[in-house]
Amino acid sequence: MSYYGGFYRVTDTLRRFSLHREDSSDSITAPLFKDEETTLEIPMKSYGGISGTKTPPNGRGNGNSNGRTLGKRLEKRHELMVLCRYVVDIVCALALFGIILMMIETELVLFHRTKSTDVIAFVIKIGISASTVLLLIGICVNYYVEQQIKALDAGVKDWQSVIVDSTWFYLSAELLVCSIHPFPGDLKLTYTSPEGESKKVSIDAVLSILMMARLYLIAKFAVVHSRLLTDTSTTSIGALSKIKINTVFVFKAAMTNYPNRLLVAVMLTTLVVNSWAMRTCENYYLGPDGPTTYMEVMWLIATTFLTVGYGDKIPQSYCGRYISICTGVMGVGTTALLVAVLARNLEQTRSERYVFNMVTRIQIENRRKAAAANVIKACINLWRVIKYSADDKALRRKYTDSLKTYIRQLRLANIEKAHVGEFNVGIIEVSETVNRIGDNVEKIDNRLIGLETTHDIFANRYLKIEDKLDEIKTILQTKR
Repeated sequence: MSYYGGFYRVTDTLRRFSLHREDSSDSITAPLFKDEETTLEIPMKSYGGISGTKTPPNGRGNGNSNGRTLGKRLEKRHELMVLCRYVVDIVCALALFGIILMMIETELVLFHRTKSTDVIAFVIKIGISASTVLLLIGICVNYYVEQQIKALDAGVKDWQSVIVDSTWFYLSAELLVCSIHPFPGDLKLTYTSPEGESKKVSIDAVLSILMMARLYLIAKFAVVHSRLLTDTSTTSIGALSKIKINTVFVFKAAMTNYPNRLLVAVMLTTLVVNSWAMRTCENYYLGPDGPTTYMEVMWLIATTFLTVGYGDKIPQSYCGRYISICTGVMGVGTTALLVAVLARNLEQTRSERYVFNMVTRIQIENRRKAAAANVIKACINLWRVIKYSADDKALRRKYTDSLKTYIRQLRLANIEKAHVGEFNVGIIEVSETVNRIGDNVEKIDNRLIGLETTHDIFANRYLKIEDKLDEIKTILQTKR
């Protein structure tokens, strides 16, 4: 039985190995292994996705007759990963295609409303619905492929056995989010403004804005194309460490490697998407009174995102107010991430901290030496004043105050030097010190073991010498 990559492989027959020759007529060139002798046969069931092998008629098993080997499983997993990446690409492309069609239809209805545009908008909505149906099918296929990958990793043949309740929840949530889109036709509802005015408005504005939630698929696209997922070694390490290579893991890695690019991308995306959503809401529900240019809406979104809130521009509809709330929440989160990134970038590295501490200690040591020299000078001057000018109290007070000042400077330099030494010790230094202590203790133990061995050798030699002397004494007595 041997262990390969988390799976046990047991051969069909265990051959007997013996160092004792049963037949004395065997020559020294006779083989030690006897294949014709089968001492134990173990039937293997399917565990971990690898089924056991049956003994062929010739009695020799190859280990690959009825089950998949580890190499085949890895090939199968690679094929499923490529298929999953291909499906996610199609799903993301369908989502973006539907969003683009939706934006075109919204712009036509809002700012180019004619009889011909109504027909074009209806055709575009049919295209949006068709792309949505294909998108939902693609999401289901993506989940099916992911469950097959999980089943292969878990070592089971039935992919339905790895489905849990959370899988159905996430699938239902994705289908619900991606199914929202402006349907063909013009469904109108009664809308009451904050001022109390009621009128019939189309529901397409809300559906169009909610359709922007499909942009989460870009994160899934980034995950499946990330080097952290495409690299086999990284995936293996993550599997052994029980770390899931998912969207959160890739986001953390991107924040570690490219924090500036990621934050700029998030801010620009928020500015563009929320500006378009705010403009759509205001123009749908306010009509001619709503903002017609992106510049006005972008100013409102920017002040809300940066939590400034000048108050010169405010949303006039409930939909616009909800978008402002979402923009403010996203601005607070992005600002917190920006502060964390700036704090980490401004923090000194380990090497920089060592150099800074070394330079600081040198400067403090120079100040301490200068203060010590000044103390000695002040003591000498004070002694001379006491000896030769004892009546001059002003001069004596001057050198006494100078001595106290220099002594205080010397004490402060010593305190600062000790303070710098405390900050120079961190977890890494403590770990290195512990490792050095462990190495020294091990060396001492080895030396003690060596001393004990040397002591035993000398003791044996001493006993042998005593035996020889006894023999010599016996021989001499015999000759006498």
